[in-house]
Order: sequence, then structure tokens, then C-alpha cells
Amino acid sequence: MQTIRNMFAHMDWANRRLLDALQAAPADEVGKAATLFLHLLQAESIWLKRLRGESSEGLALWEDNADPAACAVLIEANGNGFRAWLDALPEDWLDKPIAYRSQAGAPFESSARDILIHVAMHGQYHRGQINTALRKGGFEPSAVDYILYVRLGG
Repeated sequence: MQTIRNMFAHMDWANRRLLDALQAAPADEVGKAATLFLHLLQAESIWLKRLRGESSEGLALWEDNADPAACAVLIEANGNGFRAWLDALPEDWLDKPIAYRSQAGAPFESSARDILIHVAMHGQYHRGQINTALRKGGFEPSAVDYILYVRLGG
């Protein structure tokens, strides 16, 4: 369970670092990076709703209006939400199936463990894409590796 908590603490830290990197670049020049970042944050929010037993149907996964202030709000809500959910989760519930519906309404069931691993890996995949887009745009990417997080005192 501690490993999963560490993954989510890292995820929150990495999101905050990326927001700083995106805010350091001119807003009108970070298009793809900002769109990917908003998608990452919206996906986290959607999965958190599903874990809580709430519907996520109809919520957008992709939008082009990646406002930094809205991203900051999502980072705060997602970080606090996952932290609270994990703190309240008994370890023996990690493998309990969670029923949910996709954005299109299709029913699925996955264990909490698999959902949590997916959320962490999905985010790290997109953080790499965001950093690549920042670099291609001539902007400074943000180091978000887990080992750096640990070295800095996580």
C-alpha cells in the first residue's frame, strides 16, 4: 500500500512541477503541451470519481482550452482527493472490483489496484509527451522522474 501512496505523492509533485514549467512559457505557445496536461488532469479526476463510486459519464477527456488556473484547481482537487481516498482505503480492498462506466457509457469492472496503477502510469506517459512538446517548442522541460522526487526528499 505504501508503494501506491508513494506513486500518488510523486504524481502530485510531478503535476505541480509541470504546471510551473507550462506557466513559465508564453501561454499562446504551449498548445499541445497544455492540451496534454489538461487531459492528464481530467483523466485523473474522472478515475477518482469512479473510485468514489460517482459517475464520470459525459465528462470531457479532451479539451483545447487549457487554462493554467483551471489546471491548478484540478491539481489541488486531484491531489487532495486521491490522498484522502487512499488514506481511507483498507489495504484488503485494493483487489476489490470496482464497477464503473466509460465516458461512452460502457460498463466495466476493475480492481482498485489496477485502476490506481493505470492512473499513475497514464500520467507519467503523458508527462513525457508534455516535456517533449515543451522541448520542441524551445522551452525548458521539467524533470519529473520518480528518483528525482525521492532524492529531493519526496
